[in-house]
Amino acid sequence: MGLFRATGTSLFSFRCFMSVLPNQRHAIVPPLLCWFLCLTFSNVACAQQTQTLGNIFGRLHIARGDAPPQRVLVELHFRGATIDSAYCDTQGSFGFHNLLPNPYYVVVNDEHYQPEQRQVVITPSTLQPLVILDITLVPKEAARDGRDLPAKPSGANGNMTDVREYSSRFPKPAVKEYEKGIRADQAGKRDDAIRHYQKAIELAPGFYEAHNNLGSDYLSKSDFADARKEFEQAIAENQSDAAGYFNLSNACMLMNNLPDAQKSLEEGIRREPESAIGQFLLGSLDMKTGKLPEAEIALRQSIRLNPVMVQPRLQLVNLLLQQGKNNDAIQQLHEFLTTFPDNSFSPQARKVLEKLEGPSQAKSPK
Repeated sequence: MGLFRATGTSLFSFRCFMSVLPNQRHAIVPPLLCWFLCLTFSNVACAQQTQTLGNIFGRLHIARGDAPPQRVLVELHFRGATIDSAYCDTQGSFGFHNLLPNPYYVVVNDEHYQPEQRQVVITPSTLQPLVILDITLVPKEAARDGRDLPAKPSGANGNMTDVREYSSRFPKPAVKEYEKGIRADQAGKRDDAIRHYQKAIELAPGFYEAHNNLGSDYLSKSDFADARKEFEQAIAENQSDAAGYFNLSNACMLMNNLPDAQKSLEEGIRREPESAIGQFLLGSLDMKTGKLPEAEIALRQSIRLNPVMVQPRLQLVNLLLQQGKNNDAIQQLHEFLTTFPDNSFSPQARKVLEKLEGPSQAKSPK
């Protein structure tokens, strides 16, 4: 596709793909072709008051920075009482929404971890307040003996096993090759990672985590056909895992096989309806099939589920411009630059604003 044009404004395109890896849940690799885009935060007014409501978004990590290997309950306390609760998703993310200006406490009391409590103050604002928390959980076993528990690969799906579980299911040499593949991925050595995952699968053909990671690495190299085969095999080995379906849907989209992409995406969302990645892929697929109102709903839902995920925000601005909603797009670009002034896409956002409203106004958010 060429450059998208809206009312005479050309947008610089970029290629991005959201890969749902056990070890890199939000890895961005080529090449789902997206246009330059951004975020939206709608002003939420209380129906009975003039106060602006706020949101709390957070992520849980274990000591090594990985998402917890199980869903963890997070509670929201106000004046000593629990007023809301939510389980973190498979990336460790959680959120509380539509909160009146007040001091709150975000509390984690899980049997596997040391207790955590964070105070959050929602203050009145002309824009919708957003408070972002990053909470590192300390395993109780680690606190007792001074070491970390074996970590689950970063961003692993809740239905995927952690290292202790797959170590009991597969031969030790296969597990070692798999772990070497994860380390190679983390170091950016994709070819080495592919070799290790292939070896792990040779030793243990049913090692679905290795199939999923291998497919994601193939996808990063634009080897869509082989990627699809690996994701299909991962699903065959574990049909309860949403990540495999999301990855397969994305591979099918990249191959322009939209019916199969839709089918796989529906299966993934059925297993994990509150997935920000799933909603982002749904919005992208709806854009491809011309369902623009539905795409906007899905992208806004993805942003609500994960406010710090860049891709749905970028896709949303593109969608707004595609529909000729330039004023709305301008507003979202300004809010993006105000909230994320140092994001890698910020320089491009300023260029787009210069074209949409003129250089004097676009320079203000830095």
